[in-house]
Amino acid sequence: MSVQCCANLSLICRHETVLINLKSKPDWLFERNPFGLVPVLEHKGSAIYESAVCNEFLEEAFPGSSTGTRDLLPSCPYRRAAVRLFIQNFNQVCCI
Repeated sequence: MSVQCCANLSLICRHETVLINLKSKPDWLFERNPFGLVPVLEHKGSAIYESAVCNEFLEEAFPGSSTGTRDLLPSCPYRRAAVRLFIQNFNQVCCI
């Protein structure tokens, strides 16, 4: 969910959300993520998985200066760390 939010917030055009049944995972999911977990982000034929990694990839691959939008993370290193801690804590709470 956080990856979809980041993609929407950064106004990255032409992205597609594919919903899957987690009780009956398709084979193609394991081809993209050996653990069979979501999310999986595909970009130019390469698969990226794990929410935090996907979000940081979106931040780096589509920076605000090139898209005309704001960056996903603050420029201040301390504030960037605080956002990452918040996301990490959110992911742990949501997974319980």
